[in-house]
Amino acid sequence: MTLTGPNGERALLAVRGPGELLGELAVLDAQPRSASVIAAEACRVHLIPAPEFLSFVESNGLLNPLLRHAIARVRESEAVRFELATACVSIRLAGALSRLVDAASTNRPSVNVRLTQDELSQMIGASRNAVGAAIKPWREEGWLETDPGGGLLIHDITSIAAHARNAM
Repeated sequence: MTLTGPNGERALLAVRGPGELLGELAVLDAQPRSASVIAAEACRVHLIPAPEFLSFVESNGLLNPLLRHAIARVRESEAVRFELATACVSIRLAGALSRLVDAASTNRPSVNVRLTQDELSQMIGASRNAVGAAIKPWREEGWLETDPGGGLLIHDITSIAAHARNAM
């Protein structure tokens, strides 16, 4: 999900995985959407007009689960905002990578994160050089690999997160 500023600048806000619900906040408060979605790869999307979606939610008693889902997204956003405001680059990057690995929802031993270091730097509010410096020891330990095409292959997110916490 991205947000575009008045001068065309763009920030990567979040990455969502298979089966995710998008646009629920705009449906709940009847306001314009706050972000845009860009698919990182080919995917199947189901667009449901707001009136039909709300009718389905009402007729199936899904308002409370939908509200809990929306509140969880707000809480996630608050936690990320706190992390961005208080943590060093390696912790912010490890947190972002952990969320990306979770979003991939795969049982494979390694997860391919298809974001470039530039996109990761946008996501955590750091320079590309700072992201590269944070990745370097993780790559040397074999916990991740950089893809020549710009992505990362994460082998051991647990070690990456532990190293980031211990580096403080």
